[in-house]
Amino acid sequence: MTDNNTQEDQSIKRPTPKWVSVLEMISSRLNRIAAGISAILLVLMVGLILVEIVLRFFSLSTFMTDVLVGHGVAAITFLAAAWALEEGSMIRISAVTQVLRGRVRWATEAFCIVSVEILIVWLMYFEWRTVGKLWARGSTTEHYLPIPLWIPAAIFLVGLALLGLQILVRGARLISHGYDENSLLKL
Repeated sequence: MTDNNTQEDQSIKRPTPKWVSVLEMISSRLNRIAAGISAILLVLMVGLILVEIVLRFFSLSTFMTDVLVGHGVAAITFLAAAWALEEGSMIRISAVTQVLRGRVRWATEAFCIVSVEILIVWLMYFEWRTVGKLWARGSTTEHYLPIPLWIPAAIFLVGLALLGLQILVRGARLISHGYDENSLLKL
């Protein structure tokens, strides 16, 4: 047990390779921009809901609040997911990995990272095709204000890409440091 702890202590002291630092910086900046957009969308959604409440006092409506808020909730969820993972705020079940040590822990972490990355790339492939179809067909919502359906689909695709990049950062940290912890993911 002492030998494993010594290996872990040494792996923490390794300098971060330049390519990992660059990847972290790019991912972190993109995640912060997406989280900022999510925050702005949240404020706009709250404002729209308040306007709708006031309008209903006068028997009026925007007729679009439900659609816009629905798309907004999806957008903020997917745009902020990578930032939440980067900040360690994403739910992670670590009951198994906490008791593992050394190479077994590394292999478990690597398996999880590779599996999630494969799943994200697979989802991105199908979402890319969906965005292309919606763009080519010119599909829109059937509401008062027709919104091109490729826009919400593209936001989902961007969110998946950011999440995939953040998972790639986790993998790079795992490779460069020997094991992975949330504290190692922050710049």
